[in-house]
Amino acid sequence: MDIIVTTPKSQSENAAKEADEVKENGGGFYFRIFHRRPKNLESGDRIFYVEDGYIRGFAKVLHVQDISSMECDVTGKTYTGRCCAFMDASTWTWVRPIEMKGFQGWRYCQIPENEIIVAGDWMDPKPEI
Repeated sequence: MDIIVTTPKSQSENAAKEADEVKENGGGFYFRIFHRRPKNLESGDRIFYVEDGYIRGFAKVLHVQDISSMECDVTGKTYTGRCCAFMDASTWTWVRPIEMKGFQGWRYCQIPENEIIVAGDWMDPKPEI
């Protein structure tokens, strides 16, 4: 089952740096660490991201692993939690922005496929609102 998370405003610049690095390297991985494991999240599911009041895109889950911390290669920051979802950066898909308020944590989501309009892939720039 797909989930949705929010990129806090304080992390937006770091997220952009991470995206730039995987583009420069021709690929890589993203991760998201959780304090509570999403029981129904499996390989192949999508993690949608809310940023600045809009759903901006998603990446597909490669695998979910019980892990207490992960260090970001780009920022050097260590994130702690109970489990981590790993995503292949090449699966990132920009969508036409869908208005949604940000929130803490994660939620299961079922966005109707007819509302998901692809606006680019992982190598494309972030679409304008």
